[in-house]
Amino acid sequence: MTTQELVKLVMKSSDSHPYKGKLSKKENIEAAIELCELCKKFASEGMEEEAMNIPVEQWDDAIDTLQGYLTAYWPTEI
Repeated sequence: MTTQELVKLVMKSSDSHPYKGKLSKKENIEAAIELCELCKKFASEGMEEEAMNIPVEQWDDAIDTLQGYLTAYWPTEI
């Protein structure tokens, strides 16, 4: 799986909230980053199945990509 495919997967997996419903694009990216960080933690602790057999380095790349999306679309917070 490429990093871009991984980013798309986590975006799709985190696009809604059980109480809020469909998330905004920004909320979706933030939720995807949280999911990547959790999976990265699993990978670093040797829980390969929980991390979808994806190495820590690829989770880092996915997090960097998603952080880039946040910076590109919402460069400053007020």
